[in-house]
Amino acid sequence: MGAWGTGLYSDDVAQDVKFLYKELLMVGLSNEEATKKLIKDSQWLINDMYDGPVFWFVLADTQWKLGRLLPEVKEKAVKYIQDGEHLKMWSEENPKLGLKRKEVLDKLMNQLNSPMPEKKKISPYKYYRNAWKLGDTYAYQLNGDFAKENGLDGRYIIIHKIGDHDFNKGMDKDVFPIIHMKITPDKNLPKNVNEIEACEYIRLNRNSNDKKFDYTSYLWETSSRFFNKLIYVGNYSITPPTYECTTRYYGILFTTLSKKREDILLRYYISNKDYQFK
Repeated sequence: MGAWGTGLYSDDVAQDVKFLYKELLMVGLSNEEATKKLIKDSQWLINDMYDGPVFWFVLADTQWKLGRLLPEVKEKAVKYIQDGEHLKMWSEENPKLGLKRKEVLDKLMNQLNSPMPEKKKISPYKYYRNAWKLGDTYAYQLNGDFAKENGLDGRYIIIHKIGDHDFNKGMDKDVFPIIHMKITPDKNLPKNVNEIEACEYIRLNRNSNDKKFDYTSYLWETSSRFFNKLIYVGNYSITPPTYECTTRYYGILFTTLSKKREDILLRYYISNKDYQFK
């Protein structure tokens, strides 16, 4: 389970579904269009035995609160509440948490069967364009609980822009920086390109078929709170990682959708840093 609590939104998938649905409304799609597109783009979630029910619970809850609950969305959410399989997984994992999750789902069921509030106004989407230049390099200091538990707190993630990722939405697009990331060996901030070169690249994933690692991601982040934490190191040309799988890259965000993203990044690092393909 990708959850950190029993609450409806204490889950990465739940946070994402709510954010993406509202964003589709903000770029000008009708409720029906936004719902249809979100369902089409989320089949990999919907077909998952755990994430599928979460998708429908959150979509139904979000639509109800916005005065836009569609009958077919309510029907799916109610079905997954009533069949009990989702709750069974929680109870098997931890009976006490299963009881708390049941309270959450009972509350959702009561809400979905009550009169909806009036349709709420949706503010237009504000498109985002990151202003970093190619080669710009920033440092982010680790300070989360997971970093502390694993002896990584105080070290720096070095973020190096290598390109732009266009994210088409509605009639326009967001632009996010495509990045490589390194991690410092200690709590000292690198002072020059040579010290950055000596830092270890963060492997985000591994491709067993090609026996290569994924290093490239895009910084899917718009929060000024996050960018205010960054330290500008300089504009550099840095030697790229070797043996990289270049067929895909991942969106990395530190704060926008979840408080747990720093932890997730470090889990990638710990899991892959010493991995050897057989």
